[in-house]
Amino acid sequence: MARRPNAAERAGYVRERFEAGGIAHDVYRAGDGPPVIILHELPSISWRTVKLADHVRARGFRVVMPALVGGVRDEPTTAIRKARLAAELATSTVRLCVSRQFVVLLQGRTSPITSWILALARFEAAAAGRPKVGVIGMCLSGGFALGTAIDPLVGVAVASQPALPFAMGPLKWIPGQARDPGVSRTHYERLRARRDDPDFCILAFRYTTDSIAPRARVERLARELGPGLVFRPIEAKKHAHSVLTDAVDTAPDESARPQIEAALDSVIEALRERL
Repeated sequence: MARRPNAAERAGYVRERFEAGGIAHDVYRAGDGPPVIILHELPSISWRTVKLADHVRARGFRVVMPALVGGVRDEPTTAIRKARLAAELATSTVRLCVSRQFVVLLQGRTSPITSWILALARFEAAAAGRPKVGVIGMCLSGGFALGTAIDPLVGVAVASQPALPFAMGPLKWIPGQARDPGVSRTHYERLRARRDDPDFCILAFRYTTDSIAPRARVERLARELGPGLVFRPIEAKKHAHSVLTDAVDTAPDESARPQIEAALDSVIEALRERL
């Protein structure tokens, strides 16, 4: 029996396997123009990730979506599917914690997956005949996008609600945990060395009510990596987390709708200007 196409495939994305440095993941591609790598949130590529990808693709970019954890999820329409989604979130979090590709708890480390993403970026730039790529990271992948900005190949990096290393619950009391940028000290110094470079562009977003991506982390990034890094806090009345995917779907706090749509517009503007 033929496999049923997933949400990304139904939207026209072609799945291929990409391997570099002993790491291999499925990658979904569609569109023409400068390449933009979109890194998903937990637990995996969701229907909301696909909506964001479609939004970027429709504005003249070739979208590349690697499946870093899990597969591709359709929107849950029943109570059973919603329960499965919750279970998948727990499973994906466990996979993150035990995988050598991701640094989930430790400070002062760059996740090995960042090197794989940079290899993918070089491949996509060469395939498209373009000098620059964009990298959009969200939640678990916000720090991965930040880490790729050490390479001038990355014309725009987006670190939206960077959550690693985790600083939720009791973890936030670990000294320095909430301020850790999610990259090694060496890589962070390389980012700081580039902060005045006119080709250095990082956009960072966070809801003011977010309990997953710590405020201290993005404020440190804004303070120490500016003017190359521009941080936009999203004022919210309710707890919310996923800035960019909320902008293309329903949001927990619809009062923040103008701000999250403006945030997404600023991403598109930066991509157009620099890619």
